Amino acid sequence: MTAVGLLTVSTQCARGTAVDTSGPALEKLLLAHKHDWTVAERQIVGDDQAAIASTVQRWSQQGCQLIIVSGGTGISADDVTVEAIEPLFSKRLPALATAMTVGSLGITPFAALSQVAAGVAGGALVLAVPGSRKGAVENVQQILDVLPHAVDTAAATGGTRHLHKEGGHVACGCARPGDLAGDGSAQGLSNELGAGVARRARASPYPMVAEAAALERVLACVDALPVRRVGLAELAPGHVLAEDVAAQENVPGYRASVMDGYAMIAADGPGVFAVQAAMTAGMGSAPELQPGTVVRVATGAPVPPGADAVVMVEDTELVSEAGSGEEREVRILPATIVAGQNIRPVGHDLRAGAIVARAGARITAVGGEIGTLAISGNRDFAVYAMPRIAVMSTGDEVVDVLGARVPAALAYGAIRDSNRPALLAALRALGCEVEDLGVVRDEPDVLAQTIRGALRSCDGVVSTGGVSMGERDWIKPVVEQRLGGEIQFGRVLMKPSKPTTFATVPLHGHTRFVFALPGNPVSALVAFHMFVAPAIRKLAGHLASPGADAQTLRPQVSTLFDEAEPVVLDRVRPEYVRALLVWDHGRSRWAVRLTDRGQQSSRMASMQSANALVALPVGTERPWAPSSGGR
Repeated sequence: MTAVGLLTVSTQCARGTAVDTSGPALEKLLLAHKHDWTVAERQIVGDDQAAIASTVQRWSQQGCQLIIVSGGTGISADDVTVEAIEPLFSKRLPALATAMTVGSLGITPFAALSQVAAGVAGGALVLAVPGSRKGAVENVQQILDVLPHAVDTAAATGGTRHLHKEGGHVACGCARPGDLAGDGSAQGLSNELGAGVARRARASPYPMVAEAAALERVLACVDALPVRRVGLAELAPGHVLAEDVAAQENVPGYRASVMDGYAMIAADGPGVFAVQAAMTAGMGSAPELQPGTVVRVATGAPVPPGADAVVMVEDTELVSEAGSGEEREVRILPATIVAGQNIRPVGHDLRAGAIVARAGARITAVGGEIGTLAISGNRDFAVYAMPRIAVMSTGDEVVDVLGARVPAALAYGAIRDSNRPALLAALRALGCEVEDLGVVRDEPDVLAQTIRGALRSCDGVVSTGGVSMGERDWIKPVVEQRLGGEIQFGRVLMKPSKPTTFATVPLHGHTRFVFALPGNPVSALVAFHMFVAPAIRKLAGHLASPGADAQTLRPQVSTLFDEAEPVVLDRVRPEYVRALLVWDHGRSRWAVRLTDRGQQSSRMASMQSANALVALPVGTERPWAPSSGGR
């Protein structure tokens, strides 16, 4: 974690006559970023040069690695932030300050009136930004992606050579390609880049791992993302609560009528009553009910003091009306009226202090969780961050169908990209933020640059194609030799999706992942649901639920395989065929049926309408007849 100090400079905020908005906004910005920031210090001081300087100096000595001072950067005589912090700098960083200013000028010309500053003080990176919420966030956004490396560099002693590597390669613009020996050298098991097709391996050097072992390896390499606080409007299906949520108020907060009708005293019984007043939902205080009268109430309206029952309008008759068209008298018909009938007491739905949702609860698309949290009286909620995943297709023959120019007719040998659109949709359905990298050429330098850039802002990359034995299948060697990654597995004992590859890549002290899926459309989607989706769910905190296990990440059921025709089983690999899981009402059981008899890995149509994968065992020479009892 990188410790951050947020110092707000404002005399009005320090006196309590104004509310600090820049500090919370900056905290939200940092916590939403993929780097592991943690806010260790928060403080508000007045426009006092000595107070600003002493706070920054103390925080830098106490371990803050990044200190952002917001406010006091204008051009008035009272704006003294820059004058306070610049004498503390052992090194000024004018390029960072310029980057903030130039970026902000692109948004508003008034950025020219701010004296932003950047420098190193006591090993901490210190920034001075405007005090307005908008100005503070806009300035920091301009340099947000380079801040982690800038912080590491500011704190480095004995040189920064080690910071400019990602597994032995240039990782940032402040190093030069010639600075590091061995760039592009072979490591791991992949074919050596630049060695030529004649020297490629004729058999895969990657051992074939069982599907269960592959999933176990994936889950061992990913952990739940940091917790962040979000408002109700930001909650979305896929979020997992990181802490219990207690109701802050009673619901309802008043005695509420369940029906449209008349509030009365139950002991008064049936008869003719004068209508004293009317109450509708949303009205303020209710008049006290007078004996022998009733108050007309709407559903959800407060029940007036003194009343202990509500009779619905259907159980009444109009006796007389006033000249204005209002009711004067009504007859209450029921012979028996019970105290408390048709009244929701205070706290009937939620009691203040009661736990309305437990840590580990998942927000679903049903709407019940968000609806309950909405009435709990809480303004924000602790949730696990949702993964941000980059997606790309590879292949010189692949035509982008999501771009601005989609050809009506394909050139000979070209294919339309179905993988990327399908994976983007599947990731969004899991609640992920996605970054679309497009279709990337089969060139090692381009692949390395694209993946490296994506990993700086994303938790992982999902690619398709380039992972088999072809002469232009570069993903494995690029990950190992250009990115310094470690291939956790490069082949899986399953059909389809055998070339599925999973790798981890070190980046700025953190580990990112790459799922390199096969290029065949069905192979890519099957591998996604077998390995990527469980990893996404773990990242999003799904294992935080009480009693959660691997079944939570990838649900499995046992049911009859409802196919009349025998199925030819693969004699080497277990096969995962696309199917539809349905409830058989006639036999009162679940049944699973193939979506398509054509189950080739290139046939995307077999994934259409599928909601299950059937795990078929390794077979023998004879066709397998599932109707004879197989599952």
